[in-house]
Amino acid sequence: MNFLTLAAKNLMRRRGRTLLTVMGVAISISVLFSLLALNSGYEMGLNREMNSLGAHILAVPKGCPYEAASLVMHGGVIPKYLSDNDLEMVTSIEGVNIASPLLMYQFYLKDQNTGERVPHIVYGIDIDEMKKLKPWWKVEGRFFEDNETKVMVVGRGLAEYENLTVGQILPFGPDKEDFTIVGILGRTGDQDDQFHFLPLSEAQRLDRKEGKITTIAVRVDDLGRIAEISREMEKIPDVQVVTMTQVMGTIMNLAASARSLLLTVIAIAMIISAFGILNTLLMSVNERTREFGMLKAIGASGLDVGKMIMAETLIITVAGGVIGVVVSIGGSSIIEGFVKSMLPYSPSGSFIHISPELVGFSLLFSVGLGIVCGIYPAFKSSRLTPMEAIRGGLE
Repeated sequence: MNFLTLAAKNLMRRRGRTLLTVMGVAISISVLFSLLALNSGYEMGLNREMNSLGAHILAVPKGCPYEAASLVMHGGVIPKYLSDNDLEMVTSIEGVNIASPLLMYQFYLKDQNTGERVPHIVYGIDIDEMKKLKPWWKVEGRFFEDNETKVMVVGRGLAEYENLTVGQILPFGPDKEDFTIVGILGRTGDQDDQFHFLPLSEAQRLDRKEGKITTIAVRVDDLGRIAEISREMEKIPDVQVVTMTQVMGTIMNLAASARSLLLTVIAIAMIISAFGILNTLLMSVNERTREFGMLKAIGASGLDVGKMIMAETLIITVAGGVIGVVVSIGGSSIIEGFVKSMLPYSPSGSFIHISPELVGFSLLFSVGLGIVCGIYPAFKSSRLTPMEAIRGGLE
């Protein structure tokens, strides 16, 4: 009979205590797994929503107001400009993945429906960089090439309001030049639906702003480095930085608070579980001193007794870990619904993220917890002499 078989038989002889100990471990691992899955999914959801903004950082001309981010995102006009040299310096910063130059301005056209002069927003872009920045863009027709002239893509909302179609010739700009609409942007649900998109060089020529840029939209490789990269960008003399974490400051602060709360709850749950397992094992050792004495009297060594205690501990913690993970996965939708009802802001979609790595970590943690908690009881039981145990047990 090996140690695992003997340990299993010993545990089955004390079904009530074994079951309670297993359930204690299961509850702790369930809490650990659920909170880690929630934390991972919550951060992934926030990152998803940050990425949906397209840019993580906006570089605007120094001296522009903090509201520059809102102005740029909604088609406003900024009275100062950046240069191609500023773009090169931003692009060269380590950690910058995409640096997309933008030129935005507005002009007035006569509304065909009302006859009034209404503002139109021109958005000069580097199309290759913009498609990387906003990979969800779809187009009816085609996108223009950066070296094309007198072509444009228009937003879906603008096209519907103005009755514009792909291939239509549109008198455009101060000199009413004939521009061809080569594509209509698929509906995005944001301000992009109302813009005229032109190649950057064409937008600069049309408004006589050659070499000038309104803003640089930056996406970074690692969201955790936004602050560091922003500091590097602000070293450029003409650049002022507005980050999306500033625009979403309340949300990011909420995420940090939620992370701290989760880690605190996890730590408390693990401490309670560890003391519960340790207490149960010590009580078991104290009650079984005569049994250990008889084992030693018939030839078992102290190491053999210690191995048996460790085997019992591992069976308890592995069983508790498996039950805790299974229960957490099964109840993930309930947990998510409860958390969403409690948080003032939560990302759209599901944010309980379950991965094989997380399952493996939780099970390994339960085993590690068992090993740590079982060391002292195993050591204590292994030090018993047969006579001491048989005469009355431990002091």
